[in-house]
Order: sequence, then C-alpha cells, then structure tokens
Amino acid sequence: MATRRTTTVPPARLIRLVVVEPSSILGLGLREILDAAPDIDLVAYVNSTEEAIAVIENTAPDVVLVDVAIPDTNDTDPTDATRRLRQVAPDAALVVLDRGDDASIVEAVEVGAAGHVAARAEPSDLVGTIRRVAQGQDPLIDELTTRPDLVERIVDAVRESIIAGGRPVNPLSPRERDVLAAVGRGLRNREIADELRISEQTVKNHLSSILHKLGVPNRTRAVTYATRHGWLTLDPLPGEQPVTARES
Repeated sequence: MATRRTTTVPPARLIRLVVVEPSSILGLGLREILDAAPDIDLVAYVNSTEEAIAVIENTAPDVVLVDVAIPDTNDTDPTDATRRLRQVAPDAALVVLDRGDDASIVEAVEVGAAGHVAARAEPSDLVGTIRRVAQGQDPLIDELTTRPDLVERIVDAVRESIIAGGRPVNPLSPRERDVLAAVGRGLRNREIADELRISEQTVKNHLSSILHKLGVPNRTRAVTYATRHGWLTLDPLPGEQPVTARES
C-alpha cells in the first residue's frame, strides 16, 4: 500500500505527498509524473478513503492529492469522502483531481481544497500546484478572484444550507482561515504577512476572497460570521481582552 523511494534532494526540501486514487490506470500515470519530480516524496499511494486515513495518521504528509471520484467504503458521497480527508489531515494541503469544469471548482472549495487539477491537465500543472500549496499558497484564489460568478455560487450554496436548516459548509481554504484568525486577533495586513511569511498583497487577495465567499462587506463582519458558524474560535490570552478586527 505505502511506497517510498530515494532521492538526491536534501530531506528538508522534500514535499511529503499522499495520493488517493482508485484507478490503477490513472495511478500509473500519476506515479510516473511524481517520480520525475525530485522535490516530491511519494510517501504513500492508496486506493480508498479508509486506507488514506490510516496512512495519513502515520505519515503526516504536507500535501494530500485525491481524486474527487474516490468512493468511501461505506458508499459515502465522493464529496463527503474527500471532506473526511480534510478533517483528518488539517495540517496538510488538499489538492483534488477533478473534471476541470466550474462545478468542480465549487466542489473543491466546499471540501476545503487549496488547489485543484483537471484530470486532463499537463503534468507540469499537477506538479506546480502541489509545490504551490506546499508553500502555503492557495491557487484556487487566483481563479476565484477572476470569476465572481463562481464566488456567487459558493455564497448561494452556503446560504441555501442555512435556509434548509443544515450546517453550512465552511467555504474558506486553510490559508484563508489562517488569515481570518490573524484578523480576529487584531493584526493588520503587514503583521499578518510577516506572521504567515507571505506578501502583503497576498494577504489582501486572501481577504478579498474571504469577503466574497462569506458575502460580507468588511473584515470585522467576516470574523463575526465565521465565529458564529463555528469556523473560527477567538481565544484571548490569559489576562487579555478579546481583540476586534482592525482595518489595514
């Protein structure tokens, strides 16, 4: 089930990757692509969600690459199965293989993915996306900032779940949650950039995406909205008063 290989790249530079792919034919192509990337360490290749959960707990990967069509052993909806992986690997960046259409992008956001790659994409696109998410980037933001129509669909999906009385799906990526948590602690854009080791412009891009996804007008409302739905917990340090979000 698990596979390891040696590489001449220093260990500190390796991206630890777990792949979840049920198709043996597609799997052969993935292995060939990933073996050609010297900075990617394929620590495990599995065929099901249950196998992935067991492997992830023991390998602590940096990135999990999963085919969104992966079935669960309990016949769970593929999207729910992928969401389970997001829950058991909160510290790993999730990249999904999908159809490459608009609906797939929305699904990628719904399961908490940081990036997505169409099954027909070029090998360089797959490797590039894995490298970007391993560095803490969110490639999905680039697409969403240029596709307001998709943002509206995501917002509508959240609102519909609230109206239906269900638990709304957190539409924020892991990095967006990091940014919003820093906002909730009262940090300004420059302070957030320094803490997360990203550029100030990237922080602004994240905030813009957060406001669009949550359908709120400002960062303070975003913090309030996310806290109310249980997506963000603000715990002040002992002796400190809770801090409200400040503008940049």
